[in-house]
Amino acid sequence: MNIRISVFRICQILCIITFFLLITHSDLVRCSATDGLHSWAVSVVPVLFPFIILSRFWIHYDVPSLIFQLSQTAMPKHPSLAVAASILFLGLASGFPVGAVFVKYFYDRKIITKETAEHLLPLCSFVSPMFLMGYVRPLTGYKGITWWLFSISLYVPVLLYFGKEIFSEKIQIDYHGFSQKKGLLNSSSEKGSIREIWISSLEIIFTIGIYMMLFAILFGLTMHLPVFDRTFFKIILANLEITAGIDQIASMTEIHGIFRGIVLAASVSFGGLCTIAQVYTIISESDLSLKSYVNTKWKTAILSAVLLLFFFFFLKVFFAAGSSGSIS
Repeated sequence: MNIRISVFRICQILCIITFFLLITHSDLVRCSATDGLHSWAVSVVPVLFPFIILSRFWIHYDVPSLIFQLSQTAMPKHPSLAVAASILFLGLASGFPVGAVFVKYFYDRKIITKETAEHLLPLCSFVSPMFLMGYVRPLTGYKGITWWLFSISLYVPVLLYFGKEIFSEKIQIDYHGFSQKKGLLNSSSEKGSIREIWISSLEIIFTIGIYMMLFAILFGLTMHLPVFDRTFFKIILANLEITAGIDQIASMTEIHGIFRGIVLAASVSFGGLCTIAQVYTIISESDLSLKSYVNTKWKTAILSAVLLLFFFFFLKVFFAAGSSGSIS
């Protein structure tokens, strides 16, 4: 109880401090908020919003159940793996933070346990292929084999972690709920209207926009301080919000070559604090915790950086530099 009171008091003090910061730095706040909303409108909405709507239609028409049944058919003796593989596919296809919707979907219907949902959250709330190809790739400037190695360095840690969780038996289904559902995750009585699809989709995309604006303001205020005008702090602060952060890192003249690549890989794999806040918003109505999420994210980020370092070293040693394989 004392801890809760202390946290509440700290939040009160921060709210008051924020008020004075907004008043005394109004021009900076306005510019930063504009940058955040512009990045959201130009880069995120066109890439993610169609897939957010699609994810809601998938739930409406029971596509997760269909994918789960196909996994069950392919792995009849491994029900836990069938469920986990289905959620992983849905999550990776949708990307963050939409992947958390599917984790919560399976958990709310008592198909997976609380521990399993928390272990799957960081794997399913990952950079999606469309965001990677549509936004990250142009900023990196990578082409050919360099780009493929960059992409592999992002997804291999996720698959390795998934395999580790499966073999350590941390991913389990709720057999009571599973037997009640008999493999069917939804029913006609649980389906919402088309109007609810639009509303829930708009809620997610506008929530992302709000967080991007807030973190853009935080980034602007922090970078305004001279003490943070250093390469190390710029990289750390870029991880506040992944969309603007990747652009920030990619345009930094202080870093280049292999180091630039591994910083980008680690940042994309981590996903930024803003994404963590977005995932929290999606699961806030449940009793799921983000402790495992944060713990896994920094581990996959480090592993992605190490893998890309190895890949780039391999290219440097065994291949002659070419236009498609150059590291820049």
